[in-house]
Amino acid sequence: MQSTLRLVDFALPPTFPPELVPKPLAQFVANCVPGLTKQQLIVRTSKCGWRPKWSAIPHLDRNGIEAYGFALTVDGVGVPLIVRMRRGQKAERPPKVPEKDPRQMSLF
Repeated sequence: MQSTLRLVDFALPPTFPPELVPKPLAQFVANCVPGLTKQQLIVRTSKCGWRPKWSAIPHLDRNGIEAYGFALTVDGVGVPLIVRMRRGQKAERPPKVPEKDPRQMSLF
């Protein structure tokens, strides 16, 4: 059975100050909940008019959690976001969540 990538969390590299993250991206991160699939993340970024660049960052993989570069340009600012994903079974149902989850707080 194939596996699919599911969101664990987001991070910024230590060299990128959180205060430089544009508000629309900070809100996007706050609205994403763990368990979203890679495809769901791509659909959500497309709705915002963004095109993320995915790249594996194997040296940041830990305890079954894979790290990927999720570079975005938002409001003219390039943000080197890191997304941590866990492989799950394809048959697992992705979480049904609204575009905005009121329980989420801003990461930045």
